[in-house]
Order: sequence, then C-alpha cells, then structure tokens
Amino acid sequence: MTQDQIQRLEETIRYENDKIHVALIADSPWIPGYCGDTFIDYYARNEVFIAGNRKIRKDFPDAIFVPSWWVEYGMAAEPTGFGCPTCFFEDNLPHMYPLTEDLETAGEFFGNLRMPDPKADGFMPLILNQQRYYQKLMEQDGEEVYMVCARGPFTVASHMFTVTQLLMLMMTDPEAADKLLSKTVECVKLWLEAQLDNVKTAKAVMVLDDVCGYFSPEDFKTLCMPYMKQVFDAFPEVRRYFHNDFTSNSCYPYLAEMGVEVFNFTHMQEIGESRKLVGDKVVFMGNVPPMLLAQGDPKTVYETTKSVIESYVAANGSHHGLLIGPGGGMPMGAVKPNIDAMIQAVKDYNLTL
Repeated sequence: MTQDQIQRLEETIRYENDKIHVALIADSPWIPGYCGDTFIDYYARNEVFIAGNRKIRKDFPDAIFVPSWWVEYGMAAEPTGFGCPTCFFEDNLPHMYPLTEDLETAGEFFGNLRMPDPKADGFMPLILNQQRYYQKLMEQDGEEVYMVCARGPFTVASHMFTVTQLLMLMMTDPEAADKLLSKTVECVKLWLEAQLDNVKTAKAVMVLDDVCGYFSPEDFKTLCMPYMKQVFDAFPEVRRYFHNDFTSNSCYPYLAEMGVEVFNFTHMQEIGESRKLVGDKVVFMGNVPPMLLAQGDPKTVYETTKSVIESYVAANGSHHGLLIGPGGGMPMGAVKPNIDAMIQAVKDYNLTL
C-alpha cells in the first residue's frame, strides 16, 4: 500500500474519515482469472504474480487493496505446516486432504501432532521468501507491506479434520477438540509473528475464519471466542482485521470484546442491523454482494452500493467507520465495469458529504 492509502485506512479506523473509501480483499480466487493467468502460474511464477498485482492497481487506482500484494496459496499455508496433503489446479484454488477423519482417536492423534515451524514447514517458508522478494519491488512502486494475514484457528483445523468432523468433535468431546484448536491457535500466532518479523513494515494483521461462524451465538461465546481472543490478544500493537463472511451473525456481538477493529462480513446480513449488533467500536468493511460484481450489471451494482451506504449511514448516524467493498473477498469472475460501478457509487456519494 501507499502511505496515502494507509493514512486513509487509519483515519477510517479512528472514525475520522472525511470520505468513504473502497477497500477490496484481492487474492488468488480473483486475480489470476481477471488477468488471464492460471492459478499455478500465479503461484509459481514471480513475473506473473508481479504483473497481476500491478495490473489491478493500474485498473483501479481509487481502490485500496487489502492486504495488498498478498502472497498466499489459497488456504494451504498453515495446514501444510501440519502435513496436510495438497493438490494444485490450473483453474482453481489448491485442495487439501485432512490428516484424519476418525472421531474416536482424534484426541490422541492431535495431542501427538508436532507444532510446525513457520520458517521451515509446509508452504510457510516459501511465502516468507516471496514476501521478502516482493517487498523490494513494492518499495520501487512507492508501496510497503501494511498487513500480514493468517487463516483463523477453526479454518485451519477444518482443513486438518474436515468441517463436519470438527463441529462434531467440539460438541461431543471438547477436551479432544481443545487439543486440536490449542495447536491451531498457536500455529496462527506463530505464523503471524513470523510474517511481522519478516517484513518489518506491517502495521496490521488480518485473521480469516468463516468456520467459527457455524455456531449459535451462545455456542460461539463459550466454544469459539476464547480461541479467537487468544489470537487477537497476541497482537495489541497492530491493527486487527477480521474476515468472517459466513451467513450467520453469531459472532457479531462479541467482536469488540475479541479485539477486532475492522470487520469484513457477509452481504447476507443487512449492514444497518449488523451495526446495531456489533456496536460502534468496530469499523465495517463490506458488504456489497460479491457475486454481483461477477454476474450483475453496472447499474445494479451502482444502485446496490448506494443502498448499502445509505443503510449504514441511517443506522450509524454518519458515514464514519465504513469501508465499502464486497461482503467477502473479490469473487472469481468479477469484471471491471462492475467494479468501476461500485467505485463510482462511492465517489458520487462522497460528493454529498
């Protein structure tokens, strides 16, 4: 990100933004297809990654890309550290196979599992190396690494044990589930720490975890929040972003207590009602329907974006504390005319402020 973009984010987090800004979570689900590349080329060829990230900046100069120059292999970084087998595709994200699906032996299996070293295990050391390499190129473009990211402990665990088995284990054998989740929490913390140490300039972390949203509000508070809070509490000196675009709002009342400062969430939850649930201490980043950017038309995108802003302002009492973007990451197939329409709607609304 440029210093100007970082300043715009910081002003928004402090509820001092004089304008609404567009913030887009952009990574491999969208960038390779948008740029006409395969996923494998995007992951494996530095020149393809560099060209793709420079292209989206050129095409959308008014957008802030979050986290910006994100080095990732889908969701494979942390699970491969634990040893999850992984396969790659030309036209889609990597797929990981679980380490086990046996509920009866899960406690023993995960209790004996070795904690990965981010500097040596799985894809994490490759990502660290690429971060260092790309950082030099970013500096030539007048940018720096503002944020580092990790999948959250429940999402990491779900790739090691499948979502269904994880949910069953948490409800039927909390002690065994704790052996797994305690390790994924520690892994997420170690991975974020390694990245912060690696790039030095980062001023924020983003944790992405949809799986913790599968629970009811009551179960989220007792079963999920303690683990999520451990992650965010480990980074009091940086900004804390949280992505959860699962369809439920079970985590919303607990975001501030978890330490979340910026929340990217689903378009399935109305933004005004979400503001009432979350309270006024957390900045919103959303929540234009993502697939509208791929399957809609510019007029519909424009009107929908305006409606999202107006609903937020009506509930919040002002435009402060809002970043406009998809209710989740940029989807596969999102096209330039629709993205331009979303950005233009924000520009036009800003003229009224």
